[in-house]
Amino acid sequence: MSRSFPSSLQAAINHERRRPSYFSIDRRRVALSLNYNFDDDTRPRRSSHRSRNNIPPVTWRYYLTLRNVTSHAGSDAPPNERADARIARESKFFMTSSSVLSKEAATASKDCPASHRLWALPPAIAIHLSIGSVYVYSMWTPGMAKALGVIAAAPQDWTHTALLPVFSTAALTLGVTTSTLGSWIESIGPRAAGMLGSSLWSGALLATAVGVHHHSLPMLYLGYGILGGMGWGFLYLTPVTSVMKWFPDKRGLATGIALSAFGAGAALAPSLIHALVDWFSIAPEFVGECVLTGGKVGECVDLSTLEDGSQVVARNSPVGVPGTLVVIATEADIAKAVGTMGSEGPGAYAIGTGDTGVAKAMGTLAVMYGCLGAIGSRFMTVPHPEWCPDRHRGTEVVAATNAQLNSTTSSGPGSNVNDSNNNFGLPASYVNTNTTQFPLLWLSVFGNATGGLALLSSSKMMLTDIFAGVAPHIVTPAFSTGYVSALGVGMALGRFGWSAISDVIGRKSAYALFGLGVPIVGMAPYLCHTVVDIAGNGSLTTGEINVMPYLMTFYSGSVLAITFYGGIFSILPAYIADLFGQKHAGAIHGKALTAWAASAVAGPMGLAYLRSSSQEKSIQELLNTIHAHDATALERSFGCSVHDEATIEKLIDAKTLTIGKLMELAPPGTVDPTPFLYDSTCYVAAGLMSVAFVSNLAIRPLDLKRAMMEMQAKKIT
Repeated sequence: MSRSFPSSLQAAINHERRRPSYFSIDRRRVALSLNYNFDDDTRPRRSSHRSRNNIPPVTWRYYLTLRNVTSHAGSDAPPNERADARIARESKFFMTSSSVLSKEAATASKDCPASHRLWALPPAIAIHLSIGSVYVYSMWTPGMAKALGVIAAAPQDWTHTALLPVFSTAALTLGVTTSTLGSWIESIGPRAAGMLGSSLWSGALLATAVGVHHHSLPMLYLGYGILGGMGWGFLYLTPVTSVMKWFPDKRGLATGIALSAFGAGAALAPSLIHALVDWFSIAPEFVGECVLTGGKVGECVDLSTLEDGSQVVARNSPVGVPGTLVVIATEADIAKAVGTMGSEGPGAYAIGTGDTGVAKAMGTLAVMYGCLGAIGSRFMTVPHPEWCPDRHRGTEVVAATNAQLNSTTSSGPGSNVNDSNNNFGLPASYVNTNTTQFPLLWLSVFGNATGGLALLSSSKMMLTDIFAGVAPHIVTPAFSTGYVSALGVGMALGRFGWSAISDVIGRKSAYALFGLGVPIVGMAPYLCHTVVDIAGNGSLTTGEINVMPYLMTFYSGSVLAITFYGGIFSILPAYIADLFGQKHAGAIHGKALTAWAASAVAGPMGLAYLRSSSQEKSIQELLNTIHAHDATALERSFGCSVHDEATIEKLIDAKTLTIGKLMELAPPGTVDPTPFLYDSTCYVAAGLMSVAFVSNLAIRPLDLKRAMMEMQAKKIT
């Protein structure tokens, strides 16, 4: 009986047989080099106690005839043989020194049991836990926006308008990475791709920490934006495509399990970040009270406003060292402070005397997440191309697929290939340019993701802006952190739950249910206005009690909307495989993620622009209200009049003139406009989600027979 060899070994043997006669090959010597035993009627079996299931060794040491190649292909050998010798030496070095990360090392045998695929889930979960914190960027922005002032924004501090595009840059880089490198990521294997992604993500956090410490905005964009986006792309795409190959019969459930870890990482990160920031933070030096915060003239800090809008302790001030740069912290600023920071109360605080703790916390997480991602990447595996969950049906599946594609009667519109076949799929080059399904799917992802990303990138800021003023004893920093964690939990549940549901009701039907997010987002402004009206019709304690039902409605509604967002991406890989086949699903998935990248730019940056426009309008209205009530109030506090537009603009740019500080001067009964800053954002997001809903309904099954004929006519492979 002829002996059978593992496919990789047999291919090498066949290659050597095509060489000249002096490149002889001794099959038994090869077997001994690989540490294999031979029986008369069995296939090669490794002599290690770890190979009872005939699984090929982790490292294939292809010695074969390398000795012969290097000895015979000397300087007098033909050029092609010398080149072969060089390639052989390089291959030997690679396979013996770096094979643990190679694609061959990560590929299981084609006859491994179906239960082996369960071991593919823990590494994927570890990788997604390490990268999930990318979604809680809003936990970093409050500290970044006060890197110098610490307790309140200093004139030189970054604005939210400057910080939010950092997240958009990371998302855009993610889209570019997955779109251009998707096929290459699959070719190098999951372990090498995962290791590279973990290094990029860890380096991104370290670079961002350096940027925060030295107050360098370009370093933030280079770190979190560029390196973080690349690491995000590698670590997101690799586990998804690998797990889908292991579970061709349950794609939705498998990707849901893997991607739920992504949401779990986003759920665990806020508490971890809050604890680390609280641990590393240092309170700034309290100078004293000032007139704006209720201090008595002659007994408090006297301030002078410089030409750039910053404020310093005046020369004749009875309190403080003259010339000291300070920031003014109001009651609202104190309420947002972490830990015991701001325990002295509202007043003037010296700039440069404290630390938000953001840089040190981010550096700590860089090490933790880098190690977790590297460990998960080391144990990633992919199935053999000919592997099937039911090993007895593997050849039948391939044969049935080929028969279906070659049939002239059963390949009408709406026909689908067998779901258990990993070897069929339309190439990305054809899908992107020759189908209507792909652009419609792209629009579905873009519209649905825009609203979710706008919320995720600014969730902590949105909650405090809307509810901290009307319920300060409820919406504390700890409550806001819990809210961000709840959004992460909702995303994890959505990724797992909606993907499992899609296996039952179908991908298109699941995407249609995400249209429920339109009324949730569209009705948010009405909820905010109602809350402000209720809070203004009673005492502080009574108002907070009355606001609670509306706060919980906003809380639960936003968590439900985030489950839709999570479901979009857990269903997307299976949706792509159902429409276009599994073989090239990874590359098509990378192209589809450009929709997410576009939404990540439109969502956060659109929110920043609309919020900034609403803020400028609100400040102008407050200035007019204050001037009508007391024409000298602005002069006493900021040294300018309402008609001095140039100075007013400088004070606004320097963050010396804010809504919170103007509310201290506003007459009683003036409504704080802060909760209404997001009205226009919600309306725009609801409109885009409506477009996504209609686009998904327009998707129809692909005519596979027609697609194959068109590919042959255009010679697309």
